[in-house]
Amino acid sequence: MSRFVNIFLFIFLSNFLISQEIQVIESEFPVFPICKLVPSKNQKTCFDETLSEHVDKYLVFPENLKDLGLQAVVNVFFEIDINGKVDKLVAKSSLVGVEFKDPNALQTANNIFENAATEIFLQLPVMKPGKVNGEISAFPFRIPVTYRLDSQNFDLNDVFTIDEVNWAPLFPKTNNITSNQSIEIFKKNINKHLDKYLKHPKVAKNNTKKVIVFIEIIVENDGSIYEITSYGPEKYRLQAEKAIKKIPALEPALKSDYPVAMTYSFPVIFNNK
Repeated sequence: MSRFVNIFLFIFLSNFLISQEIQVIESEFPVFPICKLVPSKNQKTCFDETLSEHVDKYLVFPENLKDLGLQAVVNVFFEIDINGKVDKLVAKSSLVGVEFKDPNALQTANNIFENAATEIFLQLPVMKPGKVNGEISAFPFRIPVTYRLDSQNFDLNDVFTIDEVNWAPLFPKTNNITSNQSIEIFKKNINKHLDKYLKHPKVAKNNTKKVIVFIEIIVENDGSIYEITSYGPEKYRLQAEKAIKKIPALEPALKSDYPVAMTYSFPVIFNNK
């Protein structure tokens, strides 16, 4: 993970997507031309650092949107194909910290951000293609690019608690609420999600009637669940984590209208009958 303070960019390089039908033994990341002489064990690091430098170099905040005070998180999806070229490039923008009553104006702003983010990755050089189990293979990536104004007075690298943000992350279809309401609604939505998806593990009949698992999650500044930490009996922890992983994509937490990473801790209670 890399954050650039000078251009207010967050990059998260997703794990290589693996089909359930294929058990991957070994994977080799695509190789930038500048990384060709780097030892194989350091290729992943060289890829991350070079891609970060590339985005730093080519990211341009659209001036007309900057003048309007607009900000966005743009999720960019692409592949490095079997020829080492960028393929299947798609961008999806979400404006943050502002509401549009005119859907056409909203779409126009999102399109401008998407085009700007797409242009960054069109500039990627041809690479040595990646491999899976020794066979040349396409590698898919998802990289959120954050267009953020430079007037914030806090560290972009911080992860904030739920009490430190102005808006808690919002589940889909959460409308017409205030900043103060967002925290309680976020907590209620977490509980509703667990009620729907939490399953009890198979346990012996003489087990205790109530088991508590403590969960801590980090919701990144693109609304994704970046990390899950759990404490408690293993069988119960696994079930709690499975339920948490089904949380849909959220609107990120906001602090002074800027999308930020947020940590949240809560108990998950299993009532054994």
